[in-house]
Amino acid sequence: MRALVVGSTTIDVLDKTFRIGGSTYYGGVTLSRYLGDETHVLTTIDDNVSRYFRSTFSELGISLHSVKCSRVPHFVIKQGKAVNVVVNDCRIPPDVVRDLIRIIKPDIIFLAPVYREIDVRDYINLLRSLKDVTAFKALDIQGLVRVSTNEGIKCSWREDLLDLMSLVNLTHGNIKEFCFSNNVEYIIKSLTDAMKPYDGAVTITMDSSYVYLLHGGKCFKATPLKVVITDEVGAGDVFTVSAAHYAAEGKDLLYAVRAGIVAASLKVWRAHGTWFTKEDLEKYLHQIVFSQTCP
Repeated sequence: MRALVVGSTTIDVLDKTFRIGGSTYYGGVTLSRYLGDETHVLTTIDDNVSRYFRSTFSELGISLHSVKCSRVPHFVIKQGKAVNVVVNDCRIPPDVVRDLIRIIKPDIIFLAPVYREIDVRDYINLLRSLKDVTAFKALDIQGLVRVSTNEGIKCSWREDLLDLMSLVNLTHGNIKEFCFSNNVEYIIKSLTDAMKPYDGAVTITMDSSYVYLLHGGKCFKATPLKVVITDEVGAGDVFTVSAAHYAAEGKDLLYAVRAGIVAASLKVWRAHGTWFTKEDLEKYLHQIVFSQTCP
């Protein structure tokens, strides 16, 4: 299958160490190296990182397509979380995405912004124009709710995100990113009701505690694998693209999301080695059981 990941590749700062990051990287690696998809990435890029990004993606067998930017986002990572960001106003125009989709004809489209490089209203119009495109469309909301403040990265909800979510097959966000409320029960009920008229599903992760799947007016709940946490960065991207891969392959939604949970759990555990194999996913899949008891 062919996959297209859209978002900014980042430089992540851990203590005094710099490394490549972002949903394009973690999602791209998962799709290309571990799931065997022909993978394309559309990312912002600047002169300082151009050679580094191009060589890295080339070594991974990923085709890189770029939009010139004055500076790619630099995230400060602490305890597996992005806590601060230095970023310029970089955007990925929807017309560039539309043209690339026409050329690549992907089976999977993953919209994975890290910091507002996707304009919500523009991409609502883009997705409406792509209704006849049969690709499995996935969205991660993290980069659409992040706001940089003097106190670090904060969350700011916007109601038109629901319009964007209604136009994709699968939306993912951490519970803290659905920041229109601090009440888990209210968040789940609100999203279940809001998405009921649509075919798309919403997945909500609570780090290593629970994963919620909202679909068709129903809520399902599962517990991830119990693993030793080595490095949580990128787990949400691994989860989302793995679920998208199996859904695009024709697996039912529950199977696809369970496979995504296993893939993310294993990545968190084996971050410094081989994250997982397809055989690993089959081996551990039975341990992920969804119950219809929410929250």
